[in-house]
Amino acid sequence: MGDKIHSISDEAKALGEKNKEHFDQVAAEVFKHPWIQRLCSQISDELQQNLGWIGVADKPGQFKMLDYACGNGVASRALAPYVSVVRGIDISSKMVEQYNMLAEAAGFSSDKMRAIHGDLMDPEASPSPELDTPEFNDFDLIVMCMALHHVQDYTAMIQKLSEKLRSGGVLLIIDLVASSESGCPEAPLSKELSNHTMSKMGFTEVEVKTAFEKAGLEGWSWRWCSERSQVPEEIGGEQQGFFARGCKSAGIGEVKQV
Repeated sequence: MGDKIHSISDEAKALGEKNKEHFDQVAAEVFKHPWIQRLCSQISDELQQNLGWIGVADKPGQFKMLDYACGNGVASRALAPYVSVVRGIDISSKMVEQYNMLAEAAGFSSDKMRAIHGDLMDPEASPSPELDTPEFNDFDLIVMCMALHHVQDYTAMIQKLSEKLRSGGVLLIIDLVASSESGCPEAPLSKELSNHTMSKMGFTEVEVKTAFEKAGLEGWSWRWCSERSQVPEEIGGEQQGFFARGCKSAGIGEVKQV
């Protein structure tokens, strides 16, 4: 894996540090905001209503999932009943604490569901020897939920995630559709937000599809969430979410149904 690690720009490092600092500060409180609770419930419902499309329904045997930039584990808890093992990674150690606490409260053992502190884009900033272990590689499904807009180089991020998939594994990105494509209002404070912890407000389908293709992912599929999300006025008041899915091509002699 070492020969695939690319250098990270100073700008990307700075954004990563801003995100780490911000989410360490808000980890215990941010998910108490009513609009975030509604958004999390919406995402959980969408995940559970699209199991077959995602590729987790009726899976025989072991099925391992990674929740990257996992936060407190919204996607993990939604999909945990349908997979064998869930692992989370987050740049914020405080978010990891929240994730593991809520996993335990939901009745999941650490063998079934746990998160670690780590950063695939800048491993030196958040060193974790576990990132290179078998436990944190060869995933059947990787989900990155409402976090790609916090990454400076989303194309490189998708490449890093694809490297963590086993052959035939699925990458699922959940984020917001760009206002130019969704028709939703552009966030009045988008520039200020970008200067703080976000790299961009929303993605077009072409942007995400191109990044998937560069990472060698196949079977592209893109869906809008069934309902728009109500968010604070400073970030638009109403936004449209998307689910983007791609599959890592199976190696010679290995075919895995998804």
